[in-house]
Amino acid sequence: MTGELHHGHAMFLTFEDLMIRWHRMMGDPTLWVPGSDHAGIATQNVVEKQLAKQGINRRDLGREEFVRRVWDWKTEYGSIITNQIRRMGSSCDWTRERFTLDDGLSHAVREAFVRLYEKKLIYRGSYLVNWCPRCESAISDLEVEHEDTQANSTMCRYQLEPEKSEVRSQKSEFIMVATTRPETIWVIRLWR
Repeated sequence: MTGELHHGHAMFLTFEDLMIRWHRMMGDPTLWVPGSDHAGIATQNVVEKQLAKQGINRRDLGREEFVRRVWDWKTEYGSIITNQIRRMGSSCDWTRERFTLDDGLSHAVREAFVRLYEKKLIYRGSYLVNWCPRCESAISDLEVEHEDTQANSTMCRYQLEPEKSEVRSQKSEFIMVATTRPETIWVIRLWR
């Protein structure tokens, strides 16, 4: 939650509203609880940039003061987004609106993730992420400041794993992969 809604948000909210209204028309008991992730990494980045302009680091503030600043941000900008969603006519139950820092919500989120993991509906996997050394967390592509650089392209020949039914004496098959980051290939091989 970093300011105002854009066209992508509006489109997504329209689809959600369409599905909610359709199920209500079909007689299904349907509830749309509005909420947003005000304490997410994106908001943390915005609040930290605001602090940096004042020469302040979040670690200097301590957790409680930093959370208070996030609450201040939510108060100022959260209502902008909520009002935009209301003006779109989204059929949410506004009496149940929630946000990330609400008491009990973090516990509920952890519980939901544990249940999904136990049912094997989500998993933890090894993959490359955008790591922010300042935040000490993974961040989305939206928060990355991309910079084009000149680089060499390296061609790597990967041996394909043989099918179990194949005889070892058969000729191995390979695939060619082009990359500007050959150092990641060894990491990928270690994860297999």
